[in-house]
Amino acid sequence: MISTKSNKINIVIFTIYFPPVISIASYRLEAFAKYLDKEKFNITIICPKTENDEDFKEISSINVIRLNNRPHILKVKFSNKDSFLIHKFKALYNHIFNYFVPDEYKNWREKAIKIFKETENLQKADIVISSFPTVAPHLVALKLKKEGAGFKWIADMRDEMSQNPFINSFVKKYLYKIEQQIFSEANCITTTTPSFVSDFSKLSAGKICVEEIRNGFDFEITGDYNYNDIFTISHTGTFYSDIKPYTFLNAIASLKAENQLSEIKIVFIGTGNTIVIHEDLKGIVTTTSKIPHKLAVQRIKESDANLLVVPKSMSKAIQGKLYEYIASEKPVLALTEKDSEASKLINRCNAGFVADFNNIDEIKSIILKAYDLWKNRRRLKVDMDYFSQFHRKVQVKKLEKLILEKI
Repeated sequence: MISTKSNKINIVIFTIYFPPVISIASYRLEAFAKYLDKEKFNITIICPKTENDEDFKEISSINVIRLNNRPHILKVKFSNKDSFLIHKFKALYNHIFNYFVPDEYKNWREKAIKIFKETENLQKADIVISSFPTVAPHLVALKLKKEGAGFKWIADMRDEMSQNPFINSFVKKYLYKIEQQIFSEANCITTTTPSFVSDFSKLSAGKICVEEIRNGFDFEITGDYNYNDIFTISHTGTFYSDIKPYTFLNAIASLKAENQLSEIKIVFIGTGNTIVIHEDLKGIVTTTSKIPHKLAVQRIKESDANLLVVPKSMSKAIQGKLYEYIASEKPVLALTEKDSEASKLINRCNAGFVADFNNIDEIKSIILKAYDLWKNRRRLKVDMDYFSQFHRKVQVKKLEKLILEKI
C-alpha cells in the first residue's frame, strides 16, 4: 500500500495521447485524470504539445505539462486533402519508417525525463502511470525506475505489445526486450480485455500483477430513442490494416440488387479517404473526416444501427467505440469471430447481431435483422444493468482501488 507524508497521493501520468487529440486512447487517459478522486490524488499529465491545445478545456484540479516533440524528419503526415492513392502511399511509407524507427517520440521522451528530474513536485510522485502505445511513455518510466526513482509504477497496456499481430519481426524483438524489463521493474500492468490479461500474465510468468481496467463509455444513458426517416447505419473511426468494410459493402450491394433494402444510408464517420466506394454505392454512402468526439457520440446515438469491424487478427481486442455503440442502445452490426471478445460482450448485453467477417450471407442476415427493427419501430432490450459497469467512472474506481489497496 502507498505510504505518503502528504494528505494526497501524487500521480504522474506519461502518455502520448491526450485531448485535444481525437482518439480512444486519449479518452482513456482523460477518464483517468477526470475520475480519479481529487480529494485523494494530485494528478499531473505529461504529454506532447499539439497544434490544437487551445481548443481543449483543461480538466480542473489537474496539471497538464505539454512538451514539444521534434518530429522525425522522415515521417510523413496525412491530410484530409490527400487522395486515396496518396493516402495509401503515405501509409506504406510510414509502415516502412516504423520498421526502422520504433520510437518516433525520442525527443519528447528525453524532455519528459529531464523535466521529471528537474521539477521538485514531480520528484515527489508516489505513482507513475505510463500508457502504451506508443512505447515512449514506458521508456520514460523504465529509465527513471532504473535510475533509482522511488515511485510505484503502473504500466497501462491499451493494446498488445510484443504480441501485436501487425508488427514486423524487428519491432517484435525490440518490444519483447522492453516488455521483459517492464515485468521486472513495474509494480502492476493494467490492460483492457480478459484476453489481454491472460496473455500478459503468461508472458510475465506470473512475476507481476495484471489487472483489467476496461475502456468504456463516458456519457449518461438518457433512454431517448429515435428512428430516422431513412434506415441509417454508421461506422465511427478509421479503417486500417485488416480493418476494412468491403465485405459489409458487398453485402449491402447484394441486398440492394435483390431489392431487399428499399431505404438505406451508410455514414462512415472519421474515415476520411481510407476506403474506396464502388460507384453503385456512392449514392447511399457518405464519408467524413474526423469530427469532435462529442459530435461523433451524438451521431452514434442518432443512427439506426452501428457497424463494428473486427477481423480475426484483432479478436482479442475490444475497440473502444463498441462501448459507445452499446450505450446508445442502437443495434450493433458486428463483423467478427463468434468467440471474439467483442462478440462475447455484444451477446451478453443483447446489444446487436454478429456475423462472420468474411461471410456475405451472414452479414446480409444481420443487416436485415436491424432493418426489420427499424422498419417496425422496434428495439432491442439491451441489458443496461449489466452494461453500466463499463461507464468510465466505474472502471476508474477499479484503478483507484488498485492504487490504494494493492500496490
